[in-house]
Amino acid sequence: MRLVSARKQNALRLLSTVVILAGVLVAGMAFLFADTVEEVFRYPAPFLGTALALAFLVEARAGLRNLIRTDLFMLAVLYLLTFFEFLFPQPPIAQPVSMEAAETAVLATLLGFAGLVLGRHAFPATRPLPSVIALRVSPRTTMLLLLGSALLGYLHMLVAVNFNVLEMIDQWSRPRFTQPWARGRLGGLSTLLNEFALLIYLIPPLAASIFAQRQRFTMLQKAVAAALLLLVFYEGFAGGTRNVFLTHIITFTAAYALMLPQLRLLRVARVAVPLLALAWFAIYYLPEIRTVGLSNFQLETARTDALFVDMNLVNVALLSEVFPARVGYLGFEIPFNAAIRPIPRAFWPGKPEGLSVGIEDAIGVRGMTLSATFVGELWMAGGYLAILLGALAFGALAARWNRVGASADTNLKLILFAAGFFPAGICMRSFMSVAPTLLPLLALWLFLRLNRKRRPGY
Repeated sequence: MRLVSARKQNALRLLSTVVILAGVLVAGMAFLFADTVEEVFRYPAPFLGTALALAFLVEARAGLRNLIRTDLFMLAVLYLLTFFEFLFPQPPIAQPVSMEAAETAVLATLLGFAGLVLGRHAFPATRPLPSVIALRVSPRTTMLLLLGSALLGYLHMLVAVNFNVLEMIDQWSRPRFTQPWARGRLGGLSTLLNEFALLIYLIPPLAASIFAQRQRFTMLQKAVAAALLLLVFYEGFAGGTRNVFLTHIITFTAAYALMLPQLRLLRVARVAVPLLALAWFAIYYLPEIRTVGLSNFQLETARTDALFVDMNLVNVALLSEVFPARVGYLGFEIPFNAAIRPIPRAFWPGKPEGLSVGIEDAIGVRGMTLSATFVGELWMAGGYLAILLGALAFGALAARWNRVGASADTNLKLILFAAGFFPAGICMRSFMSVAPTLLPLLALWLFLRLNRKRRPGY
């Protein structure tokens, strides 16, 4: 079994950090040549994207498994959410944004990238990554987790439709927020059951482990896993929420690659390429699907003139015009609200309803929710300093979580590691929303702890 030394991993990681920081520097200088707001956002995009691609190639010299890491995933997600859409032609920005605000948004976002790549060095690799893995796998335990996650995850939907599965699937195809299980603005005792829906995010990595080591499972077990995986993918796609659907694709692909006894590029590509094509389709069309519903979606009339992600850079720019010039920084109000998010209102009736000044209030938008990535949220907390400290912390946590994958000695521990990509990606989109996504990880970790006492090694 060929091993790549931890020392080589760390050396390559340091080199990739230098490459990314150089890209950040060049990207930060690129907008100096811009004459319009659109150019301020567009000019840095190819330089930073090229630097990230080169850094990933550097990291790949330690083996393909070395690319399945939380820190690299977070960098890719942050780029997708910010600069990626500006690689393509965009219509004029609807909201009035000043040149100064646009430059502030770019600098703040680049600072976020720099903080992530520097913070990950707080926890260097301590053990080599094997090119071949031979982990013990328990089909019975894996299937128990898969079925349990599906039952509890979809239970609140099944209760709302009197356990009519066909009706539940039909409801998925309708416009968002029209389903009978949709929770209100404020949760109560009746919505506690909805929190179990987070267990659905464990289904893709669990199903991936079955397909990656399919020789250990019966035909019936594989059929059940395939059916549940298709159900999750369909629900995520029909729901129209891109971060949900893309999370399912990413956690499935990551777990599949991790669980392969021998990671070969061609075998992963057979799975990843079709899913990547589906993800590209989703980025274009899911915003319309969530509005009109999958049952009313017409491909031939759908908008395809521009690739729209979320215009998070624009939102960060607008926030920079509000904080702190018109509204003082929110300080610890941001992490406090993020920390209490998972606490059900049924247990804390007086729980704060949100920030004193939310993103939508600051920008002046009504009737919709906006995202601004963790960069925008931390700008609201304390400007450049808060972004740097937050990014350093996120990078360090990602590097620490990578050790969970490197030290995994059972398939379920690798699944736990792959499931961590879910909160990692959500954190890049919204630090305020990440705490609830940690609950499935906690549930799986508790299951592993309890099961290990009964059956060591699984």
